[in-house]
Amino acid sequence: MIRENNCNKRKERVKGMTLIELMIVVAVIAILATIAYPSYTSHLLKAHRVSAIADLAKIQIELERAYQGNYASAAQSVLSGGNCSFCEVDSAQFAIAVSSSISSYTIKATAQGAQLTDECSGNTYTEITLNNIGQSTPTACW
Repeated sequence: MIRENNCNKRKERVKGMTLIELMIVVAVIAILATIAYPSYTSHLLKAHRVSAIADLAKIQIELERAYQGNYASAAQSVLSGGNCSFCEVDSAQFAIAVSSSISSYTIKATAQGAQLTDECSGNTYTEITLNNIGQSTPTACW
Protein backbone atom coordinates (compact mmCIF):
# COMPACT_ATOMS: atom_id res chain seq x y z
CA MET A 1 0.00 0.00 0.00
CA ILE A 2 1.26 3.45 -0.93
CA ARG A 3 0.99 6.12 1.73
CA GLU A 4 0.06 9.66 0.97
CA ASN A 5 1.10 12.63 2.99
CA ASN A 6 -2.04 14.73 3.28
CA CYS A 7 -0.47 17.35 5.55
CA ASN A 8 1.27 19.39 2.86
CA LYS A 9 -0.66 19.41 -0.38
CA ARG A 10 0.73 22.69 -1.68
CA LYS A 11 2.59 22.37 -4.95
CA GLU A 12 4.28 25.79 -4.74
CA ARG A 13 7.33 26.47 -2.68
CA VAL A 14 7.18 28.79 0.32
CA LYS A 15 9.08 32.00 -0.41
CA GLY A 16 10.84 33.90 2.35
CA MET A 17 14.06 34.36 4.29
CA THR A 18 15.32 32.30 7.10
CA LEU A 19 16.66 33.92 10.23
CA ILE A 20 20.21 32.82 9.37
CA GLU A 21 20.03 34.50 5.95
CA LEU A 22 18.78 37.68 7.57
CA MET A 23 21.58 37.63 10.15
CA ILE A 24 24.20 37.18 7.39
CA VAL A 25 22.83 40.22 5.55
CA VAL A 26 22.91 42.29 8.75
CA ALA A 27 26.50 41.19 9.44
CA VAL A 28 27.63 42.13 5.91
CA ILE A 29 26.00 45.57 6.22
CA ALA A 30 27.64 46.10 9.62
CA ILE A 31 31.08 45.22 8.22
CA LEU A 32 30.63 47.60 5.27
CA ALA A 33 29.48 50.37 7.60
CA THR A 34 32.50 50.01 9.89
CA ILE A 35 34.77 50.34 6.88
CA ALA A 36 32.92 53.20 5.17
CA TYR A 37 32.00 55.46 8.11
CA PRO A 38 35.54 56.62 9.07
CA SER A 39 36.26 57.40 5.43
CA TYR A 40 33.03 59.34 5.17
CA THR A 41 33.73 61.45 8.27
CA SER A 42 37.27 62.16 7.08
CA HIS A 43 35.91 63.31 3.73
CA LEU A 44 33.31 65.48 5.46
CA LEU A 45 35.93 67.22 7.64
CA LYS A 46 38.09 67.88 4.58
CA ALA A 47 35.09 69.32 2.72
CA HIS A 48 34.39 71.74 5.59
CA ARG A 49 38.06 72.78 5.66
CA VAL A 50 38.08 73.43 1.91
CA SER A 51 34.90 75.48 2.25
CA ALA A 52 36.50 77.56 5.03
CA ILE A 53 39.61 78.15 2.92
CA ALA A 54 37.45 79.29 0.01
CA ASP A 55 35.60 81.68 2.31
CA LEU A 56 38.89 83.12 3.60
CA ALA A 57 39.89 83.83 0.01
CA LYS A 58 36.49 85.46 -0.68
CA ILE A 59 36.84 87.66 2.38
CA GLN A 60 40.35 88.65 1.31
CA ILE A 61 39.06 89.68 -2.12
CA GLU A 62 36.25 91.71 -0.53
CA LEU A 63 38.68 93.40 1.87
CA GLU A 64 40.92 94.40 -1.00
CA ARG A 65 37.92 95.61 -3.00
CA ALA A 66 36.55 97.66 -0.09
CA TYR A 67 39.96 99.08 0.88
CA GLN A 68 40.02 102.87 0.87
CA GLY A 69 43.21 103.62 2.77
CA ASN A 70 42.10 101.71 5.87
CA TYR A 71 41.62 97.94 6.31
CA ALA A 72 39.73 98.42 9.59
CA SER A 73 36.80 100.13 7.88
CA ALA A 74 36.93 97.62 5.05
CA ALA A 75 36.69 94.76 7.57
CA GLN A 76 33.63 96.32 9.19
CA SER A 77 31.87 96.54 5.85
CA VAL A 78 32.72 92.95 4.89
CA LEU A 79 31.87 91.36 8.25
CA SER A 80 28.97 93.44 9.45
CA GLY A 81 28.13 92.50 13.03
CA GLY A 82 30.66 89.67 12.95
CA ASN A 83 28.66 87.77 10.34
CA CYS A 84 29.76 87.08 6.81
CA SER A 85 26.79 87.35 4.46
CA PHE A 86 28.43 85.58 1.51
CA CYS A 87 30.34 82.85 3.37
CA GLU A 88 29.29 79.25 2.84
CA VAL A 89 31.11 77.58 5.74
CA ASP A 90 28.99 75.98 8.46
CA SER A 91 29.18 78.10 11.60
CA ALA A 92 29.15 74.93 13.71
CA GLN A 93 32.45 73.90 12.08
CA PHE A 94 34.32 77.21 11.82
CA ALA A 95 34.08 80.67 13.37
CA ILE A 96 35.40 83.32 11.00
CA ALA A 97 36.90 86.57 12.30
CA VAL A 98 38.99 89.41 10.89
CA SER A 99 41.53 91.34 12.94
CA SER A 100 42.55 94.47 11.08
CA SER A 101 44.46 97.69 11.42
CA ILE A 102 45.05 100.60 9.06
CA SER A 103 47.68 98.81 6.99
CA SER A 104 47.17 95.06 7.59
CA TYR A 105 44.64 92.36 8.34
CA THR A 106 44.48 88.70 9.32
CA ILE A 107 41.49 86.52 8.55
CA LYS A 108 41.03 83.56 10.91
CA ALA A 109 38.79 80.53 10.66
CA THR A 110 38.79 78.85 14.08
CA ALA A 111 37.83 75.17 14.09
CA GLN A 112 34.95 74.17 16.34
CA GLY A 113 33.28 70.95 17.36
CA ALA A 114 34.12 67.89 15.31
CA GLN A 115 36.35 69.96 13.05
CA LEU A 116 38.98 69.99 15.81
CA THR A 117 39.79 66.37 14.91
CA ASP A 118 40.58 67.19 11.26
CA GLU A 119 44.15 66.49 10.16
CA CYS A 120 46.33 68.05 7.47
CA SER A 121 49.37 65.92 6.64
CA GLY A 122 49.03 64.08 9.94
CA ASN A 123 48.78 67.21 12.13
CA THR A 124 45.67 68.66 13.71
CA TYR A 125 45.03 72.40 13.72
CA THR A 126 42.87 74.85 15.64
CA GLU A 127 42.70 77.70 13.13
CA ILE A 128 43.38 78.54 9.52
CA THR A 129 44.69 82.03 8.81
CA LEU A 130 45.30 84.27 5.82
CA ASN A 131 46.86 87.72 6.00
CA ASN A 132 47.18 90.79 3.77
CA ILE A 133 50.44 89.67 2.15
CA GLY A 134 49.03 86.26 1.22
CA GLN A 135 50.67 84.16 3.94
CA SER A 136 48.50 81.25 5.02
CA THR A 137 48.85 78.89 7.95
CA PRO A 138 49.00 75.96 8.43
CA THR A 139 50.65 75.50 5.06
CA ALA A 140 49.79 71.79 4.87
CA CYS A 141 46.06 72.61 4.89
CA TRP A 142 46.21 74.94 1.92
